[in-house]
Amino acid sequence: MKKLLTGALPLALSVSLAACSKSVDPAATPTPAGSTSSATTPSDAMSSGTTDDTGATDTGTTSATAGPVDQATPEAAMTSWLGAMVAGDGNTVCALMATGGKAISSIPGAAAACGKTITPMLDQIKELGAAFQGLKISGATVNGNNATFESVTTEPALAADVVSSFKAVKIGGKWYVTQS
Repeated sequence: MKKLLTGALPLALSVSLAACSKSVDPAATPTPAGSTSSATTPSDAMSSGTTDDTGATDTGTTSATAGPVDQATPEAAMTSWLGAMVAGDGNTVCALMATGGKAISSIPGAAAACGKTITPMLDQIKELGAAFQGLKISGATVNGNNATFESVTTEPALAADVVSSFKAVKIGGKWYVTQS
């Protein structure tokens, strides 16, 4: 079972993220003058913590819950993103992602396109959600507005293999999951 999870889930997540990133290339999505986007950034009602922008490693621990999205720290954003992934919530997954230095939700039409693309893929990994019950991530390496998960500690331990290939970027005071 562990082999299946550590192999299948990262692959599914990578494919899903790549699909959304390609479908919302910010350079290819011009914003017409006077237009506005109906996409919104998720509420971060739980964002009461502070984030260290000095490059220090955040040693906080974040646990996955079914509650509101939390983007206060890279660990919180990753926990919310992975929780939304295994719950099959494509719209939340996309709202927590960034590509090309921009939040997908800030690119006109991108969040809707991403959600439409990713949701069918997420339906195939929903059954893996039980393996991530009580997810906790700690120890992302923060360097300014960028973070990596290569050296994180997770509970369950197999989650470290899943998140290690992803990164986070801080945009407008909130953390987003990205691959670049």
